[in-house]
Amino acid sequence: MAKSHNHAGGHDNHMTLTGPAWLPLAIALILGLAALVAGLTAWRAASHLGNSQVALTFSTQSINNANTATQDSNKLVSDERSMFIVYEEALQQGDTLRAQEIRALMAPSTQKTIDWWLNAPASNRPASPFSSANPEWITPRKVIDTNEELDLAEAELIKAEDEIHQAHSLELLEAILAIAFLTGGLTATLRSQSAQFLLLSVSATVLVISAVGLSVLW
Repeated sequence: MAKSHNHAGGHDNHMTLTGPAWLPLAIALILGLAALVAGLTAWRAASHLGNSQVALTFSTQSINNANTATQDSNKLVSDERSMFIVYEEALQQGDTLRAQEIRALMAPSTQKTIDWWLNAPASNRPASPFSSANPEWITPRKVIDTNEELDLAEAELIKAEDEIHQAHSLELLEAILAIAFLTGGLTATLRSQSAQFLLLSVSATVLVISAVGLSVLW
């Protein structure tokens, strides 16, 4: 009698999947595809985050370059003007030796800037050698280079923000995809065929939406 009782108990604890014969295959197929989409989504999200880090690095480097160029330009303008004032005073005083010593301390570009101004007709030349009308004055070009660096930094920052947004969208897609795993797994525990079809439909729908979302956010 005890042996018969144990056999009956074992039969009661055994769970079988009810429903159409194709149901186990459908569940396995949906869960397998969901796992594939989830893996691709996670990989692509990580890729976008990596790209954002690279863009942020370039943006930071461009900002540093722009700041350095701005400091150099400001210092150059200050040095040019200060040395020219002293140089002009020496020339006006007829102190040729002192003027030569000051000129030797100037950068070659500054020398060319002053030479152009000194050789230009007094009636046509600007009030100062350091004017945009002076073709030999290259400092404004350095300011333009600085602005280009800032534009590059802004572009890289926008790129980084876009990459981060893409990554967050994909991470949200991963969370939504968990519904397919949940409903697909619960399908096997239900005995009602209508409930099984409902959960299976939800799983399939979420899987399709996730796959389409992955292709759009790729």
